[in-house]
Amino acid sequence: MNDSDGDKIEIFHRVNRLKLKAGASLHDGAGFIDSGAINRAQGIIETKQSLYPKIVEESLRKLEKSWNNFKTASSDELRNSSMEEIYHTANHIKDLASTFNYELMQHFAVSLRDFSERIDVTRKEHHIIVQAHNDVMWVVYNENIKDHGGTKAEELKLIVAKAIEKYS
Repeated sequence: MNDSDGDKIEIFHRVNRLKLKAGASLHDGAGFIDSGAINRAQGIIETKQSLYPKIVEESLRKLEKSWNNFKTASSDELRNSSMEEIYHTANHIKDLASTFNYELMQHFAVSLRDFSERIDVTRKEHHIIVQAHNDVMWVVYNENIKDHGGTKAEELKLIVAKAIEKYS
């Protein structure tokens, strides 16, 4: 393009609607998030925290049901469907545990989710690994273990780690 031709470049500035939805004004700099929006979001999280035990219990029951469906499935299609439910339920538990700072539950949910991607449905040893995850997640839930440390948490991690090491 030649400037001598009189052609000029015209730049259009669009309204950033996402920025407006996040509570920023059009003139706020990059990366600005309204502190009021953050406080409202934190308030919602704190309100929902009391529901965590009930939701996780429901999710663990769903996980258990999907696992039982997997074990009794009469076809590969049903097994794959059950394993997909296990994957999604474990991922949901991971999200809940992460949101409400239940680190140990998050650890096991991530581990189960990741293992369910590579399970060999024909190997009974892999069934033991999934069952070990289910068992320790129920222990974590029933004993309301929140953090990652402590002797009980280390023992539970060791149980799953041994199952994975022995049967993978």
